Amino acid sequence: MKFSLFALEEWFDRYEFKVDYMLGSSSCAGMTVEELFDLTGESVDFHHTMLTAPPVLGDPDLLESISTWYQNTEQDEIHVTCSSTEAIFLLTHSLLKPGDSVVAMFPMYPSLYQAAEDLGAEIRRWYLRHENNFQPDFDELVSLVDDSTRLIILNNPHNPTGQTLDEKELKKVISIASHVGAKVWCDEVFRGIIVNGNSLTPSIRDVDGETIVTGGMSKVFGLSGLRIGWIAAPKDILDSLRHIRYFTTVCAPVIEQKLAAIAHRHRDKVLARNQAIVDHNFPVLEEWIQNQDGVFDWVKPVGGPITFPRFIHEVNTNELCRVLAEEYSVLIPPGKYTFDSEGFIRIGYGLADGFEEGLEIVSSVIQSY
Repeated sequence: MKFSLFALEEWFDRYEFKVDYMLGSSSCAGMTVEELFDLTGESVDFHHTMLTAPPVLGDPDLLESISTWYQNTEQDEIHVTCSSTEAIFLLTHSLLKPGDSVVAMFPMYPSLYQAAEDLGAEIRRWYLRHENNFQPDFDELVSLVDDSTRLIILNNPHNPTGQTLDEKELKKVISIASHVGAKVWCDEVFRGIIVNGNSLTPSIRDVDGETIVTGGMSKVFGLSGLRIGWIAAPKDILDSLRHIRYFTTVCAPVIEQKLAAIAHRHRDKVLARNQAIVDHNFPVLEEWIQNQDGVFDWVKPVGGPITFPRFIHEVNTNELCRVLAEEYSVLIPPGKYTFDSEGFIRIGYGLADGFEEGLEIVSSVIQSY
């Protein structure tokens, strides 16, 4: 099996640690271990923590704390992974084989469909179109599925647009999948952050217990350095990927799982901290886009800390974003290179430092571009 270029991660790898302004990050603001302990009122006794391997499925304390984020998911329906990236890999390789078809939202976080495509599956794109305010067309979804379809892959809240599917829409997807015997997998790494007072996104696991969910500590928790993710799914699906896990990481690191368990036990405090940053930054972003008169055609986001504005006039986003990174020390992923969507850029507004200053730099570059 040959792996294709993961362009979004390559872009971040190229520039992330060289720039001063991270305007393209999809994560909320990070924190130190001390800040996590102060925020939650809990700590880890590192000196007396045994550095032996935890169970393959995950540390029992973490499994229990994750399961409480769902209404109808038991502890043995959770599998802790080394990041949501590993979760995507395990699910792809356990559920699919060459020749299967997969319907995936598009644009979307590339790993969610590229891993399947690299495996030999046929990817059918379910487009969220800007001219339709990135809203799903369910008639189109019906036309994309058939007896070869094994998976429908969703991202909710959606990366890169920041749009969401409500419970009624999730039920529509589940119904369409059931008619062809397909499973529904929803990546929910942005669940927990809302925009401008909108409703909290429901988990598809709370809509139907036969669905699959991936989650992680990187995005709305702001704890990307832990590299902890998870899969919530029926036990037979978790059993089917277990033997593959023996060939990847076997289990997630013990200390990182203990820290993740603390964050999950105090989700309300951690998410409230990050929600406050989003609540501060979003009006700034809104005013900034309005002030770029005649530059952007913008569909406002509903959930998560990302958005995907489109330039009204033709712009080479690869070149613009290269100039921003290399000459002005601002990282923004170009829509063309990272999401195969020319004319768009992804802006993240979940970080605490340098957001307004970075936007001003982008303004000056756009004006002269």
